[in-house]
Amino acid sequence: MNVESPIPRADLLAMIADQIPEVYPDYSIKKTDALAARVLEDLHILARCAISRCRVTYTDAITLRGYGNRQNGRWLDDVYRFAISPLGFPDLTMLVVNAATGQPSEDAFEARRSKLREIQISEVPRAQNRCVWFDAYEAVLGPLEPIPTEYHYARSVMPEPPLEAEIRRAVSNAIQRVNGVGKMTVRVGKEYVGSGNYSELCLLTSQLLNEQKGRCALTGQPFETRSAVEGGIQDDRMSLDRIDNSFGYYDGNVQLVTQFANRARGQMSIQEARRRLIQYVEP
Repeated sequence: MNVESPIPRADLLAMIADQIPEVYPDYSIKKTDALAARVLEDLHILARCAISRCRVTYTDAITLRGYGNRQNGRWLDDVYRFAISPLGFPDLTMLVVNAATGQPSEDAFEARRSKLREIQISEVPRAQNRCVWFDAYEAVLGPLEPIPTEYHYARSVMPEPPLEAEIRRAVSNAIQRVNGVGKMTVRVGKEYVGSGNYSELCLLTSQLLNEQKGRCALTGQPFETRSAVEGGIQDDRMSLDRIDNSFGYYDGNVQLVTQFANRARGQMSIQEARRRLIQYVEP
């Protein structure tokens, strides 16, 4: 996510407030504004968990909020729907867990989260790590204070594998195109309707990498996994390409291509792009 400076608080509040009437049409302007402020505060708490590389229990999350009941998970629904997903963050609600299992409550997950997203309960540990590995929270929200250690249920010490970092970069770039996140404003994008969220697209990208054997779907070129600092050829790095440009980024409409091939394809059909681009690849 190429945001050069934190997004102004007023813009974030406006983004959140604009969506609330779709879910809570009976809310007054005053109640809508109050909920928007609460959602933004909750987003900060969850992002603080991520930069602290920790999970917190439902009870401690409520203590950190200073408000609510640990049996009521609507606040997690709200912060996911109105802030996390529109900003293209991984699902930070995964970091709020049951004290006995270290995972989100299975009943709550099935009852709530499945209505908002498609990721499965078996994928939660990887999704939790992806929350920790994501590195754009402060770029969007500004400086964040770590969560005090007494609230840490557990910390993630697993380093991010290089290939996972490359998946994160490619997915973040696609999410930015969907959501229209800019330097000074936030706009909830509607151009690519039906696009998956960050966690879903990370999972899909992992699957496609395996299916495509680490090569571009248009040229057959192996993907570059090194950064520019490491001497990598940036045009050969991975990019998410919509097969039918009329639709969004979702399973069945995404292929992985090099950044060069994605730019060169433009609005060409898959067949035409492959015919034109294959000449650039050595046998």
